[in-house]
Amino acid sequence: MKKSNQIINQILSYTLMALMLLGANDVFSQKRKSYSTNINTNKGKSTIHMTENGNDFKIEYEGEITLSDDDSDIVGISNGGFIEIKKSSFGSKRRIVIESDRNGNLEKQYFVGRKEVDFNPEGKKWLAEVLLEVVRSTTIAAESRVQRFYSKGGAQAVLNEIENIESDYVMSRYFELLLEHDLNTSDLVRVIKIAGDEISSDHYLSGILESNQKAFLANDQTIEAYINATKSISSDHYTAKVLKKVVNDRSISDSQMASLLDISKNIQSDHYVSQVLTELVDNRELNDQNMSKIISISKDIQSDHYKTQLLKKIINDNDIPPGVYDVFIANLNDIQSDHYVSEVISELLSKKMNGSSDDLQGILDIVKHNISSDHYASNVYKKLANQNLPEDQLIMALRATTSINSDHYAAETLKAFSSQVRNASERVKSEYRTAAKSISSDTYYGRAVKAID
Repeated sequence: MKKSNQIINQILSYTLMALMLLGANDVFSQKRKSYSTNINTNKGKSTIHMTENGNDFKIEYEGEITLSDDDSDIVGISNGGFIEIKKSSFGSKRRIVIESDRNGNLEKQYFVGRKEVDFNPEGKKWLAEVLLEVVRSTTIAAESRVQRFYSKGGAQAVLNEIENIESDYVMSRYFELLLEHDLNTSDLVRVIKIAGDEISSDHYLSGILESNQKAFLANDQTIEAYINATKSISSDHYTAKVLKKVVNDRSISDSQMASLLDISKNIQSDHYVSQVLTELVDNRELNDQNMSKIISISKDIQSDHYKTQLLKKIINDNDIPPGVYDVFIANLNDIQSDHYVSEVISELLSKKMNGSSDDLQGILDIVKHNISSDHYASNVYKKLANQNLPEDQLIMALRATTSINSDHYAAETLKAFSSQVRNASERVKSEYRTAAKSISSDTYYGRAVKAID
């Protein structure tokens, strides 16, 4: 047992050494992201508290702060403003206080523990060491920094700096400021990609994608980047929120909408995907391509309830084009509930079909193979009986009724067709009598036949 433990310990030791040698950078990177930040603003004063790997940062400030061009010093604070930076690290405590008087002059103090030390050179040196970390962890001087980087190196210079920022909140602010500039397509594509790659918060990423939608959806290149960025959003709520904003943007063309609908494939929740698609049906005139796309996406909705609600909405709000009709009917095969599939077919029949025998056969096949309940099958056939069917289609419907096992429902169904049959040719009447022969009960058979005599 002792020898076995020694072997296990050796293996663990070698494994740890390998990880340290091969993955040191990765381990460091993960540790750097193990921080928490609390931000509070009250009556113009901001307080930021950060903890990270044993380090404790607390920053309080008020007023507009100006940094040196190399971000190593604070060279200006608006009149009456101040900044206080405290850092505790493994028992060592340091603090800097910089205040601006009414004339804009700065008074700088430096403390080690409780003891005040001359600001020059020790305080100035420590400020230079921590200031870059401070500004990259807060939005202090964000406007002037973004402007400075942009003036020197354009959008790419700002994006390079954003990639050094770890806080999603701070990054989103830098993106907002960058997007205030007139960026070309290449810049916008890079902005969208880096936002998707770097921002882990669904809240902040979706906020950027929503608020800059007009610029981001300007052309095919930015749309492709936009779709890819939304894949980084893990929350169905926020993905749906972004897509609903797209749906309601009237400047987006039908062809662009067809591409953007692919975003819905990232949504796992039946509730949210049906919500987005329903909003699309409600708010836009749909061409054949987008209608077909919506029906295709709805095929992945697992819930019979949500799928039924969407399909009924499509029936009521749109005329289903002939080229899309087959896709729509095929979608009904995935509905497991007799109740829900009969609801959709009944809704379809109440709007009238396209009139072809192929369309009718598709519906009859669905009833035969997907509805096991005689009650629900009978309801569909009765709805069909209200249609003024051509004789060939009437014969198709009569033949289909023989799949009903219940004598009661079979008789009631045939009787629903009787008014059409009485006014039809002898050929139709013969098909009616043949269908009635599938009823084994003499009583119900007699009622069915009597209805046309």
